[in-house]
Amino acid sequence: MLARILQLDFTLGIARVVAILLALVMIWYFVTSNAIRSDNPFLVPDALLTVLLVVAVVVPRPPLLIFAFAWAAAVWTTSLCTYAVRGEFWQGANHLALITPAVVAAVLLAVARD
Repeated sequence: MLARILQLDFTLGIARVVAILLALVMIWYFVTSNAIRSDNPFLVPDALLTVLLVVAVVVPRPPLLIFAFAWAAAVWTTSLCTYAVRGEFWQGANHLALITPAVVAAVLLAVARD
């Protein structure tokens, strides 16, 4: 029992670090790019997922963090798909660096909770 609690605590700690890093990447993206503009269809989803990742880090239980990772992965995957349908997959392939840790962290948290 103690081992499972320690495993969840360790996994939750790693997931929190991943969430903060992903949020920092998004903040950097907002600050250094031309993302904050009225014709950006991903402005609101990107801003919301960034806030959600930060808020989920301070919540002591993992369900909100799992949801935040899932939502972030969904938004980034949708964005990647917009590049793919335009035939510009490689322009958006950098999204994979965001999608992968979000999915892995969500799965690890879900497995650790069982």
